[in-house]
This record gives sequence, structure tokens and C-alpha cells, in this order.
Amino acid sequence: MAIDAFKATTPLFLPERFFVGRLEGWAVLESLVGGLLKRATIAGHGELDADTNTVVFIETYTFDDGHTDTLHWTIRKGDGGKYTGLENRLEGEAIGEQAGCAFHWKYTRDTPQAGGRSFKLNFDDWFYAIDDQTCIVRGSAGRAGIPFATAHVTYRKLTTG
Repeated sequence: MAIDAFKATTPLFLPERFFVGRLEGWAVLESLVGGLLKRATIAGHGELDADTNTVVFIETYTFDDGHTDTLHWTIRKGDGGKYTGLENRLEGEAIGEQAGCAFHWKYTRDTPQAGGRSFKLNFDDWFYAIDDQTCIVRGSAGRAGIPFATAHVTYRKLTTG
């Protein structure tokens, strides 16, 4: 999919708006053949530094097997709908693009698993705004550039600012 295909769609999905305040979410991770791998609940909170167009967003995934994963994002808005992101377990930086109701986000992260293990995974996530308080994400996770799982995530904004 090309991000430009979403230019005329609404409502706008702007990370610097959506990820500010408190959020909750739910996720399921499926294998490519459709089997359920994991479920999770998500709690998040973000703050905007308007002077630098930067969002600090912390989200914690609590998985059905009991392990948790907390991500500490710093997301910076650039020019022309471009975004970059840092997180303490990333390889390099996350790269994002926004147009209309969509936001496309790609990164590679050393991702904790149950039992204390971790794997370097490639993520390719598409966020779609449903309304000002809700978005749905369809993402893929893989290793060495080969996807092996699909994630379906729903976020709901609880408070702003």
C-alpha cells in the first residue's frame, strides 16, 4: 500500500495528537496461517513537547502468558507527513509516514518474550483512525525481513493532554 492513497481520507491520524493523554488498547497476534499466538492488553500515556514537535509515549503490553513489555517512544514530527522514532530497544530508528486517516510505522526492535528471552523483530504497522478517540492497527512482525505473524490492535483514547 502507498501512504499517498489515504491523503483525502478523514479523520486525520496525527501521532502528535492521538498519542497524547491516556490510552488503553487490546491486541491479538496471529500466525500467518491464522492460529492465535498471543493476546494482550495495553496501557499508554503520552505527552507533547510542542516546541520540538516531539511526543513521549510510554505503552505497556501485558500478555496472556503473564509477561509484559514496556516501550518508551520518542516520536518526532518532521516535514511533509514524515516521522522518526526512538525507543531504547530499537535497532536504529523507527520511520513513519502520515496521510489522511493512516499512519505507516516501520522499525526493528529487540522484543522481550516469555521466559526472559528476546528476539530482534521487524515491525511494519498501519494505523487507521476510526474517530478522534479510536484507531485500529494492522501490523506484521517478522525476522530477517520475513513476516511470520499479524497483529491486530485497537487503541482507545481515554484522556487528552
